[in-house]
Amino acid sequence: MIDKTISWIFLSIGISSQTGPADFREISMIADGINHAVPNHKELQSSISWLLEKGLVLKHSNRYELSEKGAREFERVSEKGMGYLKMMEKLESILKTF
Repeated sequence: MIDKTISWIFLSIGISSQTGPADFREISMIADGINHAVPNHKELQSSISWLLEKGLVLKHSNRYELSEKGAREFERVSEKGMGYLKMMEKLESILKTF
């Protein structure tokens, strides 16, 4: 089952890896900026594992970025002027189809 945490982490990876793969610290910093909360290690690990399993994220050593498939989904929810919480809602709906 998809929960808000996976959408939150997916969005955080999408934003933090725009210039190259991001590590847990970079992903956490973006996540904090989006949701005013820092994801714990378990939230990061379980969300990233799910995203890797679904082919939405790629792992490079200890760094992560969106796959081509993930980037397409990220683009679907990226509309100019849309807030991050609205983007998370849209992502949650999309991720339920995986």
